[in-house]
Amino acid sequence: MKCNCKTNCIKTKQNILENIDKLYKACPQCHTKTLKKAIPLKRQIKLEKIDKNYKKCKQCGKRHIDIVMAHTLKILIENNQMPETSSIRKTGTPLITPATYLEHLPYLSKETLVLITTNCDKTTAKKIKTEVPEIKAIIKGNTQTTAGKLDENTKTNNYDLLTGCDIRCDIQNTDKGPIILYKQQSKQHIEYPKQESPKIEQLRKILEKYENPTVLDAMSGPGTLGIYALQKNAAHVTFNDINPESIESLKTNLEINQIPKEKYQIYNENILELTKKLEKQYNLGIIDTFPGIDTKKYTEALEKICDEVIII
Repeated sequence: MKCNCKTNCIKTKQNILENIDKLYKACPQCHTKTLKKAIPLKRQIKLEKIDKNYKKCKQCGKRHIDIVMAHTLKILIENNQMPETSSIRKTGTPLITPATYLEHLPYLSKETLVLITTNCDKTTAKKIKTEVPEIKAIIKGNTQTTAGKLDENTKTNNYDLLTGCDIRCDIQNTDKGPIILYKQQSKQHIEYPKQESPKIEQLRKILEKYENPTVLDAMSGPGTLGIYALQKNAAHVTFNDINPESIESLKTNLEINQIPKEKYQIYNENILELTKKLEKQYNLGIIDTFPGIDTKKYTEALEKICDEVIII
């Protein structure tokens, strides 16, 4: 996976986990007052007061995510990208990086937020990236509608990276420890880490029926389920995804999570074509596709080479 940051944003698993506990916490000197999400920003703050130092903690240098979104919204309003009556809720979808399940709203340091918005041109995006230090990248796209609108060739979401580096890291906790997942967010599906992942819980129950199963992760994405299977009890996993960007993320994630190369193989194929090439009989086949996709033809294809097929 290529990173266009001046310094490589892809860190080791040890480095990420060592710092995550304190990364988003407020220090005793932090400003803790939050904003009303649905009330117009200009009714809560005089916009001219907001700059990169507004409500920035003098001790730890962090700002509450509400203030970061307010700063971003101010620039959008000033550049006629959003109405003056806008609230921070309308600014866009904020995705922290590295992302983990949090019981509180985060306090952000430099380049820890990727913003997805429908209301921004490239010129304004570059201005935001320059003036709002917490912003790592800005992506144009609508998370409410784009998730169901897939490119017919790659079967992936149609987002446009406006500025910055949109490589994000998610930390998904499991019964076998955390999995580190990097992805280029403008080219891959958003799947934010949960305290307990329903997909991993479903897979855990299936895997426990086997001793050391062989697994075909037929729509692997960045590798979450297949990596978990290897950490759990799988003897070998074959990963496959039609999206080449997902394959690049997968390769990074296998390395970051220290999965031995002899434990897996990787394909970048349409699943229907892949099953024609594979003669091996797998214990378990996994189908993890987008909501609303008819999985019948994929299930039938996998049933020819897998003892059991599960739809996650």
